Amino acid sequence: MLRVDPLEFFASLGVDLVVVVLLAFVLFYRRHRDREMAIAIASINITLWALTGALASYTLSLGVGFALFAVISIIRLRSSTATWISMAYLMVGLGSGLIIGLTGFALLEKIEYATFMVAVMAVVDSKYFLRGQRDDEKTSLSLEGTNLDPDYLKSRVEEVLNVDAVSIKVKSVSIVPANTKVDIVYRKRNAKG
Repeated sequence: MLRVDPLEFFASLGVDLVVVVLLAFVLFYRRHRDREMAIAIASINITLWALTGALASYTLSLGVGFALFAVISIIRLRSSTATWISMAYLMVGLGSGLIIGLTGFALLEKIEYATFMVAVMAVVDSKYFLRGQRDDEKTSLSLEGTNLDPDYLKSRVEEVLNVDAVSIKVKSVSIVPANTKVDIVYRKRNAKG
């Protein structure tokens, strides 16, 4: 077992806590108001930081590292469907926890990697990036009947939701009862186009 320098341990912990606060609460929560996902991002990051640090204090093979990543990759949010943006934040949280928890990297290198990942999320999830898409929202809807005509579906969705449909994708059709499930990207009628 390798002994971890207490100064390095607390410096690494401090860097990881700063990353967690910035990523989960300053960026994600303020932009998306999803408390559960913000807590998940923070707790998974801290857990991975601790696991990585603890495992790094032992002389282990590269296979153990891949096994750890395999276990982490099976984490699934089964209680509700997470958005791609939420999953991106979660991946940045996982990656930064892993990098910051590793021993053998200089503290400055850990800070550089973590800063890079958080900065990329800050930019790509900002209101200035992909500007025209920011007002678009997504939902799913079940419509009575099995009419798959695109014009009919568009007018029906707009009538039911009182929105402007940007795109409609048919997910499933059932005959009994006659039902069509669609995924919709829409824009509120008072939003700027």
